[in-house]
Amino acid sequence: MPGGLAADVRLPALFTDHMMLQRDRPARVWGWADAGESVTVRIQGQTATATAGADGQWSLFLDPLPAGGPHQLSVEGKNKLTIADVLVGDIWIASGQSNMQWALRSSNDAEKEIAGSSHPRIRLFQVPMKTAPTAVDDVETQWKVCGPDSTPGFSAVGYFFARHLEKETKIPQGVIQT
Repeated sequence: MPGGLAADVRLPALFTDHMMLQRDRPARVWGWADAGESVTVRIQGQTATATAGADGQWSLFLDPLPAGGPHQLSVEGKNKLTIADVLVGDIWIASGQSNMQWALRSSNDAEKEIAGSSHPRIRLFQVPMKTAPTAVDDVETQWKVCGPDSTPGFSAVGYFFARHLEKETKIPQGVIQT
């Protein structure tokens, strides 16, 4: 690093408070740190360690976790990050044009639907629509708990899908709108 400054361990936007991990599958966790820095990740009694490469990138896999939560995820290198209110469940991608972009605020009975959208076991992650001339390794957004503050601009299809699945399966649901 220029001037001998050390970089803190950092994570992409997918790793924020209220995040989701996919149940019953190995979960990849990744980020950036100083080259050669050891990074340790902990959740639910599991510990996994990785070493940042020459480019500062690191990656590791956690063993599969069952549906549930909330849990706390900690990431530690030269600094420590704590991610609170992590749920483990099913994660879905809502992607496409028109039908997936149709916001809940534009749906039938929108006021009623938004007012009744408090579902703490549903998490929403909305990727901003942004043009980039080259591939990017992160976005500026965060996971949000499903509720009247987070649902108006979210995909109506994604919201109704997650609401139905959570009600039927009793498993936490996450939707990534992109």
